[in-house]
This record gives sequence, structure tokens and C-alpha cells, in this order.
Amino acid sequence: MPQRDYSHLSAPELIDLLKQRDAQAHFGLVWERDQIEKDKHLNDDFVGLELATELCHGQGPYKNLVIEGDNFDALRHLLMTHAGRMNVIYVDPPYNTGSTASNRQGWVYNDKFFDPNSRYRHSTWLEFMYPRLQLACDLLADDGVFMVSIDDTELYNLKLLLDRVFGPRNFVANIVWHNSTSNHPTRVTVEHEYVLIYTKKRDANPPEWKSAEHPSKALLLEIGEQLKREHADPAALQQAYTAWYRENKEFLGPLADYKFIDKGGVYAGSRSVHKPDAKGYRYGIPHPVTGRACKMPANGYRYPEDTMKKLVEGGHIIFGEDESKIVELKVYANEFLTKLPSVIDLDGRKGANELKAIFDGVLPFNNPKPTELMTQLLTFVSKPNDIVLDFFAGSGTTAHAVAKLNAQDGGKRTFIAVSSTEARLDGTEEEKQKNICRDVCAQRLRRVLPADNGGAFAYLRAKPILRHRLERELTNQVVWNAVCLAHQLPINKLEGPLGWVTASDGVAIAYPTGTKSADVAKFAQAASEHKGPVICYAWATPRFAAAVPRAQVFSLPETLLGNFRKAAVLLADAEPEQAAVAGGEEE
Repeated sequence: MPQRDYSHLSAPELIDLLKQRDAQAHFGLVWERDQIEKDKHLNDDFVGLELATELCHGQGPYKNLVIEGDNFDALRHLLMTHAGRMNVIYVDPPYNTGSTASNRQGWVYNDKFFDPNSRYRHSTWLEFMYPRLQLACDLLADDGVFMVSIDDTELYNLKLLLDRVFGPRNFVANIVWHNSTSNHPTRVTVEHEYVLIYTKKRDANPPEWKSAEHPSKALLLEIGEQLKREHADPAALQQAYTAWYRENKEFLGPLADYKFIDKGGVYAGSRSVHKPDAKGYRYGIPHPVTGRACKMPANGYRYPEDTMKKLVEGGHIIFGEDESKIVELKVYANEFLTKLPSVIDLDGRKGANELKAIFDGVLPFNNPKPTELMTQLLTFVSKPNDIVLDFFAGSGTTAHAVAKLNAQDGGKRTFIAVSSTEARLDGTEEEKQKNICRDVCAQRLRRVLPADNGGAFAYLRAKPILRHRLERELTNQVVWNAVCLAHQLPINKLEGPLGWVTASDGVAIAYPTGTKSADVAKFAQAASEHKGPVICYAWATPRFAAAVPRAQVFSLPETLLGNFRKAAVLLADAEPEQAAVAGGEEE
């Protein structure tokens, strides 16, 4: 909290100032900050990403990333390379329930487990979350979407905190996830959690989110193709489908109105030809059997008469048995789009069962989210080429869901999963040596993702380096990783004394690892063979700039350190003006 100097004020001036403050109405979230230990590495260091080649999956270059380490460190590095580029961020943070029944001693803060019995329990959780959420907001693209799971313990604090970070106007919804059924004796049976959703900029998002994916849709498409192969006669086709439909209607959910079939597939009637509000077009549509004009909607038709004639001629209009029924538009099941509901009914045990099946009957992580929940959310908020970030990745559910969704719709989404080394603790040395990111998150993804075809990933470790030791401890691979990511390029192992890659726009990115004459000559030779622009990161800027005058040469480590400082500036700018609550929060 910034300290202000009031020593120059007289006693009457101080009294006036206090009176003004007392008269001001305060609204919003405030929490104890002075009494809470700050993140110990807050902007007094640099964070690099080390490539652990032995833990990578498949062959590089890698677009998908699994990052081991404190997510605050990882986020600060990503801000240097991905600011404004994340399309979707989902997180499942610690719920701060105070329970240690899951073999986890609270949650990790400043490299140690936080005491759930602390009098500053809620304030420390807010202090833990605030800079991470601020960094998440800065990482999002303008049309990006942020989602976070939570329960009642911190729901209301989190909502106010997110309003502060994203702005109340960018709040989209609080989805209720009905995930359990409890028979425990209690006052009120709690059988749900929440997913809060925000946008980076509301106006940059589409006014309506719709998804083409629904289990019933896949079922209708499958039965439709099967019956079309078996029945060439239209009447027999409809009769066979009607029999199937009557037996399965109750399982079709929002597609329960799809009760017709023709050579185009399963379809339903939609009243989207009607003008729902203002007066529409008024004309007669002759019934194909009686020849009389069909009943007209109260507000007329949505389409001009010429458009309607084309729809009729193309077989896209459904008529009733006679002219007394208003016509409907034929909508095929493959065109179905569903809306994201505010209540999702999905058994939470599916997540644990899914993870146990992957790990041969052993549950290595408590309370994992089901991939079905994540795919359902992602179908609405993500596009086929999006980057999806989860910086509380845990067992890797979000990354797994991204891969599943890509398999469903042919997308090329990439994931960045940040998971900690925090292990389940039962007091044994074996348990203490476990590593959630390495042993659970990455291992899960290795078992379910192909090593090629978009499933490969780089395994990276977030490495904080004190600034005064930067030139000594900054490895060539860490530099190359940062350079590639900053230019939206996949990561690969650095081979030889010159890192060189050509981006899709024809710009060559170079990193000569040395400063000797041979290094300069190798860079000059590569540049001479490249006709496009050249960007170089070098430890001896003048020598490389002189060797290739047309190249844009950036100095190391100054360039990396300068870009990294953006996180410090953004976090400093985001400090709340009010920082304390009188009386504490002891319960």
C-alpha cells in the first residue's frame, strides 16, 4: 500500500481531511493488506522458461505448453510473450474452504502451505488472487473470455474482485454447476458450484454465444444417415424415423422437436419465418394441396415475398395438412445451434472416474473437473484457432478438453497449462517428492494425446533469476524460448550456435549464442541467404548490426529485461487505492 506524507499539514487541515473521508461513501471490496506477506518475488527478478526435453511429448516445434512452477512466475513471463493474445482463460483456483481433508495442507503461497486457520484467511486469499487475475486480464485478447470455478466460500469476494479487475460491465454470467447429490443431514444440502464468466471487452464479443455441439445432435445425425441408407422411399423413411423418434424423444433435450426426416436428413419446423415484433411483410402463401392462402402470422412474415418464393421452391418451407396452419421454416439437425445455459447439470464424479481410468484405477489428484464440463464451456467461447490458458491446471483437465474439442470439430486450438509442483502430503518422503505438474498433469496428457497431429507439447519449468545474476544464469535455451514465444512461434530445442527460424510473414528471427567472429560470420551467412527482413537478438549488438546493416538487432539481456518489467508496471498501476479494513476479519 503506498504511504502518503501528511507531515506538512496542520492540525486543522488534518481534521478537515478526516471529515472529508468520513463523509465519502465507500463501495467495493477492501481487504487487509498491510498485515499480509507479499509475494516474495514480486518484480525483483526475471522469470525464464527452461525446456525439459526429457519430459516433452512428441517432436518439436511445440505449440502446446505445459509449464511447471508458481503460476505467478509463469504469468509474468507470459505477459512478456503473450500480452493481449490469450483467447480463453479458465482457472480452478483453491476454494479456500479451510478443509485439509483432501491430504492437502491448505494451498501454497510463497513456497509454503498457507495456514487455513489464519485470522487473515480471506484477505490472504484475495491478496494471492489479485495480481494473478490482473495479469490474466492483461494477457487476454480484446475479444477474450475469462472463466473461473468457485464455491460459496469465496464467491462473493471473488465477484467483487473480478469487477475490480475486469470492470462490472464485462461480467457475463454466473453459471451454476449442479454437480452432486448429497444425503448428509444438514440445514441446506449444497449440491453445486459456480463458474463466473467475464469478457475483456464486452463490445468486442459477439452479442450471442452459440454452439454447434450437443450430444443429441450427434445422435440425430447418426440415425438420420443410417435410416437414409436403409430406406429410399420417403414415406418409409419417415415411418422408420417416427418409430425411432417416439422411443427416444425424452432423451433429445433441446432437439426434441426434430421429428421429421427427408433426403436432407432429420429436421424440425422453425417459426423464424415470422416477424416477432414490428410489422412484417404481408402476402399470401398458397397451400400446395388446397391452393388457398395459408394462415398469416400476426405480425406478418420476416422475409420479402420474393425470398419466400425461393424458400418454397427449394423445399425449405413446411406446410400443415391444410391452409389453417402457419408455415414454418425447415431447419436441419446439422444446422442446430444451442445456447449456453445458466445451470449445467453434470455429475462431478465423472472427473474423478475419468482420471482414475487414465491412471489405471488410481486417483492421483483430488476433485478434478470433468472434461465434459470444460468442452461444453469451450464450445461456446472458443474458436478453432484459439489459445486456451489454464494457470491453475492441476491434473490437466482443460488441456485434455481442448484436445477433445479439436478432435470433435477439427479445430487447431492450442493450450498452455500451468501447474505447480505441490504434492499430496501424507508425511512420507515418497509423497513429498511427488510433483503434480510432472506426475499428474503432464503424465495424463501423454496418455491421452497423440504425440503428433496437434497433441505434442513442450514441458517447461518457470525459473526465477535475480536480476543481478541474469547474465550468468540466463541460458541460451531460455533466451531462445522467450524470443520464439514473443514472435508467436512454436518452441524447439536450440541446436548449434545460431538459433534461426522464419516466421509465416517471411521475417527471420535469429539468436547467435556467442559473440566471437565465427558467430558473427555464421549470422551474416544465414542473413545473406534470406531475402526477407531479419530480426536478431544478440549479446554484442554493434558487431552483429555492422555485419548485417539491414537487420534489426536487439541487445541482450536488456531487451528481455525491459519487456519483463511490463509486468511490474502493470501490477504497480493496479494497486488498489484502499488497502485495509478496520477491525480485521477474525472469526
